[in-house]
Amino acid sequence: MSIISQINHCEDADETGNCFKILSEQEMNLLQNNRTEIHFSKGETIIKQGTKSSDILYLKEGLVKVGVNNGDNNLILCIKTKNHFIGTENIYGYEYHAYTVTALEDSVICFIDTSAIRQLIKQNNNFNAELYKVITSNTLMTFNRFFSLTQKQLHGRFADILLCLSKKIYKSKKFDLPLSRKDLAALTGMAPESVIRIIKDFKTDKIISTKGKRIEILNEPLLEKISNVG
Repeated sequence: MSIISQINHCEDADETGNCFKILSEQEMNLLQNNRTEIHFSKGETIIKQGTKSSDILYLKEGLVKVGVNNGDNNLILCIKTKNHFIGTENIYGYEYHAYTVTALEDSVICFIDTSAIRQLIKQNNNFNAELYKVITSNTLMTFNRFFSLTQKQLHGRFADILLCLSKKIYKSKKFDLPLSRKDLAALTGMAPESVIRIIKDFKTDKIISTKGKRIEILNEPLLEKISNVG
């Protein structure tokens, strides 16, 4: 298994393509009649942890962070890009949002009524199967995140994030970091001071270079080795 296939802090695969393609015209109309499309600016809160839930979210455009907090303690669970569902756990069982979703870039979100999704699940077995694949993928991502946060050292966790952003989100060795130092700390489960120190270490070792928000990966093989070794 390649290193990158194990890095699941952010996702780029189109989760929703097959789900929508297998719907009939009548079923697509059902979705269209039970959705609301909203534009969010960078930094806006899309949903808030603990609030009542009656929809699942489809990220049509943009980039968001999904996080939980307990007082002063914050943990970013993952980063999601376009063509992803958020909140599939709300289809059955959960009445309240288990996390907060915030726009990292200007984003377009479709709020789809869970009752419409449940109706499609009952009447279209293929849709049910494709949605189950999405839920399974999210579960596996959670397992991999848990492994990274509990078993890897600080440098390995940070290497995971850089590779994730480079290979899955921006598909380039040069990109503008969408996260603050505080967000990076919440994503990697470390203190902001540790993030600053690791960035300095990676620059000293010529693994990356930085200029403002701009990051360039200079030594990808070494970064992958750090990620793999942990």
